[in-house]
Amino acid sequence: MVDALTQPPPVPPATPDNPAPVASTTPMPLDPDRLRSAIYRQYGAYPDATGVTEDRTGALDRLARDVASSLIQQRERLLDLSEEMVQQLMDEHCPASEHADEWDMQALSTAVKERFGFEPSIDNQFAEREVLVERLWGELEKIIEAREAEFSLPVFLYFARYFYQEEIDQRWIDHLKAMEALREGIGLRGYGQKDPKQEYKKEGFVIFGEMMGGIGRNVCEKLFHMQLRREESGAAEVQVPQPQRKKARRTIESGGGGTAQAGSGSGGNGAPAEPEGRPVRRNEPKVGRNDPCPCGSGKKYKKCHGAVVAA
Repeated sequence: MVDALTQPPPVPPATPDNPAPVASTTPMPLDPDRLRSAIYRQYGAYPDATGVTEDRTGALDRLARDVASSLIQQRERLLDLSEEMVQQLMDEHCPASEHADEWDMQALSTAVKERFGFEPSIDNQFAEREVLVERLWGELEKIIEAREAEFSLPVFLYFARYFYQEEIDQRWIDHLKAMEALREGIGLRGYGQKDPKQEYKKEGFVIFGEMMGGIGRNVCEKLFHMQLRREESGAAEVQVPQPQRKKARRTIESGGGGTAQAGSGSGGNGAPAEPEGRPVRRNEPKVGRNDPCPCGSGKKYKKCHGAVVAA
């Protein structure tokens, strides 16, 4: 039996003579460290949030500039990854050491569809490797812009960071196991008149390169194949198919806009909760990364003023 003295007194009903108490509207102090952590989780930037309590407007303007600069750098890294993947596919199916008649264009088209989710418009008419690369990159840029328009740039980069973290967590464990197995058997190389230490360094470097290549491939496949599926409740859920080496028939289906939700945060196994974001609008004419720089230096834009913008 609960003692009645331990219970709080009942709240009398509100009357004209005795109105209900007004809830306190005292503002809570803003914690710079918590704000900084929230910005990092949302946008992948870790700016200095000091001074936000003293000069709120000025600090928020500075944080906005830092976040925008970080998003530009993240997008450049994503473009570099995509360009690297295109170059790998070209080296595999259209090597520079072979004549154009010996290139496997069908295999290249299938690999591009597996990696980036679209079927390129290429055929056997390309005799120069650089021309073929420019065609593939031009079509891939349109796919990237379509993905950014569908998810918005901050959300698209959010999932890029999430997929990177997920792949690194998974593949790093496999890498450590592979290095442990190599360490256990490397001593036998001495019987073949080889230095075990040098052989361990060489093969360890190869294993590390394979791990990094696998991370890039899987991030691309997940990022360019994820879809928005509209639920009956009106919420949107992100579907991310797992990478499959032999599955070639894949297409991009747009499920509309909206906010993506997931069952766990960025550290879980499910798709992460999608942050809010607005599309970034360009105020100047677009210059392709491989186009000549408008300054007249004769260099490609990515190697000239494009590198300054991304810095």
